[in-house]
Amino acid sequence: MTGRDVARLALELKESPRVPVTVIGGGACYMHMLGKTFEEIKDDPEKISDVFIQAYRKIGHDLMWTGSNFINYPIHFLGCPIKDDSSDGPILLGTVIESIEDRHSLDIEKVLKNPVMQAIIHSHHLVADEIGQEALLIPTLWGPMSAAARIMGTEQLMMALLTDPESLLELIQFSAELTWSLAERAMDHPDIRGINLAEPVASGDLISPDYFKKFAKPFLQELVGRARAKGKYSMIHVCGDTSKILEDILDIDPNCFSLESKVDLRTAKSILGGHVCVAGNVSPTGAFLSGKPAEVIAEAKSCIDAWGNTAGYILTLGCDFPKNVPLENIMALMSLKG
Repeated sequence: MTGRDVARLALELKESPRVPVTVIGGGACYMHMLGKTFEEIKDDPEKISDVFIQAYRKIGHDLMWTGSNFINYPIHFLGCPIKDDSSDGPILLGTVIESIEDRHSLDIEKVLKNPVMQAIIHSHHLVADEIGQEALLIPTLWGPMSAAARIMGTEQLMMALLTDPESLLELIQFSAELTWSLAERAMDHPDIRGINLAEPVASGDLISPDYFKKFAKPFLQELVGRARAKGKYSMIHVCGDTSKILEDILDIDPNCFSLESKVDLRTAKSILGGHVCVAGNVSPTGAFLSGKPAEVIAEAKSCIDAWGNTAGYILTLGCDFPKNVPLENIMALMSLKG
């Protein structure tokens, strides 16, 4: 049975011979391992895909987020400057629009027609050509609220929650359409099996459950439904403490919810178990970053024990991880594949 098969069974809440294991994210780490910068490869789909293929060959993920750390480029192509001259994830230098009144100037076609964006999309397909029968491949993109925060700035978005919620909802809808336009093109390949929506701005550390219900939930629900209609899986990752929105995740009904170590797995299981696969939640900055392999294994085993023997669990990190994580710690986590 391939890693793809094991991960698929988890997403479908079916019994599996073992727990699927992966390291979510990792694009910056993979670039760092190869001594590459994002700037030097971003317009070459073969070079981009090779980064992920080589990482897979070294690490052996059951599930991989393709395009990890390339997700700021769509915002850049809307008009925001970017710094991408290292192996660090590309950093946006400012915003696309100065105020929410400028939202009508945004143009999705400007992103889709950009040759670098087309190269990035094509790179997903090349990864799928090479390893799509072995690992479950899911491109990662900003969720609608987080994309909106990058378009106008997180601080301005937080103000707009209070001062201009209707205009903000329009901007988030635009962001949802941008995300879907990119996801749909990536999922054209039959071995690209779904999408991951990264929504850090929807974290319980930043907004209340009521704001989540109004500004994040409907758009995530819409994208999950669109993916399902195409016969594709959906995964949602929200950083921080998401304990108070687990019932909302149940309503959104993605195939998988990825959560951080701030959330107790037993609590997540009590609400999502048997309904939504859960992925998590070894800390990416604890023992994984600075401890010994034995400590990583111990923390990972505690996660497996917390979830128990029920189907619908993927052992992974609670979030993306620093590029300088020791390879032996990555492999220690992956050793739990058995």
